[in-house]
Amino acid sequence: MKVVLAHDFIRHGGAEVVLEELHRLWPEAPVYTLLYEPHEEYKDWDIRSSWLQHWLPPSRYRWPMPIYPGMVDRIRLPADTDLLVTSSVSWMKSLAAPAGVPHLCFIHRPMMFAYDRQADFLAAYPAPMRPLLRLLAARVREWDQRTAARPTHYLANSRYTARRVKELYGREAEIVYPPVRLEAFHAAGLHTRPGAYFFTMSRLESYKRVDLIVDACTRLGVPLKVAGKGPELQRLQERAGPGVEFLGYVSDAMLPELVAGCRAFLFSAEEDFGIAPVEAAAAGRPVLAYGAGGSLETVVHGRTGLHFAAQSADSLVAAIRELERCDIRPEDCRAHARQFGVPEFRRRVLAAAERLVHAARTGSGTGAAGSDTPQ
Repeated sequence: MKVVLAHDFIRHGGAEVVLEELHRLWPEAPVYTLLYEPHEEYKDWDIRSSWLQHWLPPSRYRWPMPIYPGMVDRIRLPADTDLLVTSSVSWMKSLAAPAGVPHLCFIHRPMMFAYDRQADFLAAYPAPMRPLLRLLAARVREWDQRTAARPTHYLANSRYTARRVKELYGREAEIVYPPVRLEAFHAAGLHTRPGAYFFTMSRLESYKRVDLIVDACTRLGVPLKVAGKGPELQRLQERAGPGVEFLGYVSDAMLPELVAGCRAFLFSAEEDFGIAPVEAAAAGRPVLAYGAGGSLETVVHGRTGLHFAAQSADSLVAAIRELERCDIRPEDCRAHARQFGVPEFRRRVLAAAERLVHAARTGSGTGAAGSDTPQ
C-alpha cells in the first residue's frame, strides 16, 4: 500500500508527535509540507516542502497566510497513491487526493485564525496590516469551507475538536487521542521526588497565555521553570519575578526529569487536546489547567489536577492555593494517562486506514467507522 503523508508545517511540537507516529506506521511515505525546520528526528525522511523553503525562515511560517490556499490547491500527489493521510491544524486538510484515492485526515483543530482566536493570531503582525489580514482571513475561511469535503474521513484529537468539525464542516469525526509517549515520564516519576517548583512547557506564543502563569507565580513568590522558545520570550522575561527561570529549548531526553521534579504542571492555553498535561500525569504530577477545550478530557478535576475557571492570573492563583488542600495521588494520575498511549493510537489509525483503502478498492462506501467515540 503506497501511502502519502502531509502536514502543514514541521516544527517539532505537539502536532509533530502525531506526524512522527504516522511516519513510524508508514516509514517509506513521502511527507508533503509547506515549510519545515530541520531536526534530527526527520533527517532520513523524504520531506517534500514547497518553494517557500528556500525563501522564508520556518519561524516566519505565518506571514504568507494569504497565498497558502493556492499553494495547497496546486500540490499534485503521485497518481499511484493508495491512501493520503494528512495531519492538519490549518491547511493540509484541504489537500486534494488523486481521483478515487481515499483521504484520512487527523485534524488537530479547524484553523484557529479563520474562526476564533483571530486577535491572538493577528497580534504577530504589525498593526497597520491587520485590517487587510482580517479581510484575507475571511477569504481563507471561505476556501476552508469549500474544501471541507476533501477528506474521506476525519479523525479528531478530542471530543472538543470533533464538536467543532461537526459545527463548522457538518462532518462526523471519529475520536482518536494523539499518541503520548508515556514511558519515559512514567519512569522519571517513579525515581524522582517532586520538588518545590512549578513547571510549564510551551511554544512561547501569545495564544498559549504563558503570561498568566508567569504573573501568578510572580505574585505568589513561588518558583517557576518555563521550557520553550518563541516570540513572546522577551515580553515574558520583562514581567517575570526573580523566581521565574526560562530554560529555552529543552531536549526530549531532559524533559521527563524536569516534569517529574515539579510540584505541579501549569497549563494555561485553550487547546484542542494538549499533550503536555498527559505527560505530566504519566509522571504522577498534578496538572492545573484552564478548564476549557481538551483539558476537560486530559485533566480530571480533583483527581489528577484542578481546572481553573478563567484564563486569568487571579484564577490560577486561586487554583495554586487550592492545590495545597487537595489529596491528588500520583497513582491516579498515572492510571488516567494510560488511555492516551502510543499503541492505542496506532491501532485506531491503522484500522481506519485499512477500512478506507478496502472501501475504495471494493467500491463499498466511504469506509467511515460509524462511531465517534474511542473504543
